Amino acid sequence: MRQIADVLREVLRHGDEQGRAQVRARHLPEQLLDDLARQTHLYAIEHARDAGEGWLVFGEGIEGWWTRAGNLADGQFKRLYMLRADVVKRLTEQRLACRPNPRSTLLYVRRG
Repeated sequence: MRQIADVLREVLRHGDEQGRAQVRARHLPEQLLDDLARQTHLYAIEHARDAGEGWLVFGEGIEGWWTRAGNLADGQFKRLYMLRADVVKRLTEQRLACRPNPRSTLLYVRRG
């Protein structure tokens, strides 16, 4: 599995090549989006606490992790802001995550 920093750099590169100010899921190859979602899910599982009923709660937030792990400058994460929501949506569709309050950074996850 590639490092998340490499995945995030590739995401930004795709955005640059397409002239995108905001990078969204629809701008990425399916395999790249799958890789990003898979790694985000795994990180959330590893850093979550038990929330009961088979769910874990990840309270750190995706933004902080992507920014640190990808060594992203503030402007770079701003380009990925909506992609974060796309990744959560994908994980929700796969029944691996849910965000009861869309304004919260809390992400509920479960093992696949």
